[in-house]
Amino acid sequence: MNRKMSRMGAMNSSTSAMTALQQRRRRATWTAFAVGVASVVTIPVGSVVAWRAVRDSRAAQEVVSLPLRTIPSTPTAIFATVDDRNVLSALTVLALAPDGAGGTVMIMPLNIVVPGQEEGGLKTISQVFTEEGEEGLKAAVENITNSQIDVVSVNDVDDTGDLIARAGTVIVEFVNDITDSELNIVTVIAEAGENRFAPIQAAAVLAALDTRQVDSERTPNIRAIWDGIQKAVAMGRLGATPAAVIPDVGAQLPPDMMGFMSALFAGQINIWQIDALPINSLRKNPESLDVYEFDPGQVISVMASMAPSAMVAVFPTLNVSLNSPYPDVEVTRSATERLLYMAANVVLVRQVGEAPPPVTVIRYFDETDRALSENLSLMLGEIVFEKATEGIEGVDIQVIIGESFMSFLKTGPAPDPDIDPETLITTTTAAES
Repeated sequence: MNRKMSRMGAMNSSTSAMTALQQRRRRATWTAFAVGVASVVTIPVGSVVAWRAVRDSRAAQEVVSLPLRTIPSTPTAIFATVDDRNVLSALTVLALAPDGAGGTVMIMPLNIVVPGQEEGGLKTISQVFTEEGEEGLKAAVENITNSQIDVVSVNDVDDTGDLIARAGTVIVEFVNDITDSELNIVTVIAEAGENRFAPIQAAAVLAALDTRQVDSERTPNIRAIWDGIQKAVAMGRLGATPAAVIPDVGAQLPPDMMGFMSALFAGQINIWQIDALPINSLRKNPESLDVYEFDPGQVISVMASMAPSAMVAVFPTLNVSLNSPYPDVEVTRSATERLLYMAANVVLVRQVGEAPPPVTVIRYFDETDRALSENLSLMLGEIVFEKATEGIEGVDIQVIIGESFMSFLKTGPAPDPDIDPETLITTTTAAES
């Protein structure tokens, strides 16, 4: 199989294409929460549309007058492997670091259910690829991550070996044997314990697909290969070349997937494995298939951290930058989930080294932004407002998680798929008056 690559760069997309992308992603995000992880309901759209119109009509003079920082470019790619039957066997989303060297790998389970399916008609990422090819795979990943993917690369074992060749020898340890099955014939690809792989051997593990295994058993094997690659790259393998960087803009998209992987291997690699929970409900999964649901709070918080320039606003509301002084990723995940529940677009997530403020802070640029932010206290707890002294391109408000949020997590309400946030807003307003 020849490597295939398709691109959709933000700078080259037409306005109509972007609108369609946003509409598709908005529907997917709503459905993802409805699958059972959480529920998304927007605040009244009429007031939001009016707000956007007012901002546009006055050219947002107050915001433009602030010093404005841009979000640096972080090119993205889907890097997938297929077995010899062209069945998807491994799937990752990659993002280059803004300085063009290194980046992040997000491992996605193959049997995650793609949002937008009818109950009882569950379709996984793997099925989407089988039925719709690369374009369907790209659309499914974009829907799940609320992002825009620049490159799609689906490879057989030989091409996968070529693309990871710069890592050199990869040392990997498995809990169980790695097996592949075809027509009831099972082949052992690698044995349990420590293995030293040449790139083509590591690629064979990525391409192995034992149909007797559930997806939750296979995904850790993919993670083990990437852990080995991460360690090999950290040892300073030769031959990797960073991506070109434009000052104040960020990393530029390499000309091909080989260049993308070279840039990824040129620096530190961070790895995330997306959690997936089996769908055991007979109402949602009447045939008891090996299918899983994802946690939007986790996926979006990871994506907005590794590839903020790729994030797409799916709700016609506030675009949020989320700063967390806490090293625990669960705190960031929970805050992201709550913001999504209130229909805010989380487009940038940052881990900051400063001490957490006593109370969660919302920095705003415009008084209307502040007014629309008031209701976020329903899911964030006590908040204080500060006038921003610096703007971030594409961001309406900056949320800095404080100690009050940590207390609120223990005592306050959590997102409830059966409760419309508008109901919470109305009930709270009535109680206060």
